[in-house]
Amino acid sequence: MKLLLVILLSTAMAGFSDGGSIYDYSITTIESQTHSLGEYQGKKILIMVLPASQTADDSAYLQKMDSVALANSSGMAVIGIPSYEDGYNDSLLTTLQPFYRSLLDTSIIISQGMYTHQSSDSLQNPLFNWLTHVSGNTHFEQEVGGAGEMYFINEQGELYGVFGPEVRMSTKILNRMLQ
Repeated sequence: MKLLLVILLSTAMAGFSDGGSIYDYSITTIESQTHSLGEYQGKKILIMVLPASQTADDSAYLQKMDSVALANSSGMAVIGIPSYEDGYNDSLLTTLQPFYRSLLDTSIIISQGMYTHQSSDSLQNPLFNWLTHVSGNTHFEQEVGGAGEMYFINEQGELYGVFGPEVRMSTKILNRMLQ
């Protein structure tokens, strides 16, 4: 009887994650609005770490992401996150907000700066704690690679793909990931 109880408890706990659901988190935008990720339940979510510099390469990357977001707008939410560890600081907000908004449609949610890296330990934003630790997302244990990192969440709220910043992929590949 004890063995059966242990097996039943083990089976019941197998899918349990102590990190909760992606829908438990919320973000505050650069325009100071709060959005619960629960608003996007039933949609795919793409979370990307935004560049804090304003180079031609960064502009091209943001324009590509804007095209992808607009092409998939009916079934996907796109959230851009400026990362403290990747060059963002609060004094840059006045210059980055117009830069981001000149390249990204207003349907793309841009958050205030966050600590995104695992190495930031207790400073790491809870959303990124979920995204970067298998105890939260149940699939991936991976440090943020920098600006350009992308996290793909399906309609059921499961993290199903992570692409590092070195993968400046084509719009075709991005669209395929989002199908």
